[in-house]
This record gives sequence, structure tokens and C-alpha cells, in this order.
Amino acid sequence: MSTPTTTRLRPGTWTVRTGWTSAAFTVRKLGFHLVHGTIPVRAATVHVNSAGTPATVRAELDLTAIRTGITRRDRDLQSATWLGCSANRLMTFTAADIRTTPDGWEAHGLVALRGTSCPLTLTVTRPGAPTRASVRVQAHATLDRAPLGMRAPRAVVGRYVEITIDAVLVAPPAG
Repeated sequence: MSTPTTTRLRPGTWTVRTGWTSAAFTVRKLGFHLVHGTIPVRAATVHVNSAGTPATVRAELDLTAIRTGITRRDRDLQSATWLGCSANRLMTFTAADIRTTPDGWEAHGLVALRGTSCPLTLTVTRPGAPTRASVRVQAHATLDRAPLGMRAPRAVVGRYVEITIDAVLVAPPAG
């Protein structure tokens, strides 16, 4: 059995290519029905250290552009009861604890929303070989919405939100 090789990235700050990046979510409704949606990634950076591995991550998601395919549901999600978009348009994720795993990386950080934050771990699957200009990464996380103050009976809306991110990161200039 061979040990997987670690993908090394060019040191520096990689930036997300917003038009090619998506953040999708899935949550249970009424215990069995799945609700799918997307939230645009407005900006994101990954700082890569001299060893070629991620050292910090910061991302901003635009909550005012959440889409589930049902306009009324989108407005409800943006309300003060759920995402509180009138007070804060962005949800942020920051991580400075990033660990290499056999399958990629784990980014242990905080998601901030509604004036509070809670821990969130992004599991990044091993990216493909980076080109000189970019690399594509995919990540998964499970968000517990309760610590963020989003309350609803579990029979109506599930407590855990599954998040999938498909991102294209643009390499820093060679130097």
C-alpha cells in the first residue's frame, strides 16, 4: 500500500474565481424532504505557506442572493428569523488551523452569521494537480444551525445543513 502524495501549491495568496465557484447546501424539511439551495461566494482567499500547504482561509458568502428555487422561501430565509440579511448581508468563514490529511486538508475554523459564530470544519478533498494559473478544490461541511440562533422545530427544518463547495482558486503571481 502506498502513501498518497500531498498536493503542493505555489506559496502566496490564492483567490477564488467567483464566477466558477459555488456553495451549495441541503437541509431536511419535514424530516424527509430535502431542500437544496446555493449561496454565491463573494470573495475568498487561501494563503499557502512556504511548504506549499494552506495556512489560512477566509471566505465571504452573499446571503442576499440565496436561491432555493422558491422565491417565497428565499425571502423567508433572508428574514430576521433565519439569516438576518437586513443587519448583515454576509456569512464569513475563517480558518487558521488547517491540517493535511491522507485525502486532502481539514480547515478548522469559525462561521460567522447573525452577530455570532460557531465552529465549522471544512473537509477539502485532494485537489487535482494545480496548473500554473489555478487549481480546483472541493470541500464539504456539516453546519449545526442552532448555535447561530436559527431556531425552528426539528420536525419542520432539520438542525444540520450539509454544505458543498466547488471552488476554482487562482494562483498568486509567480515570483
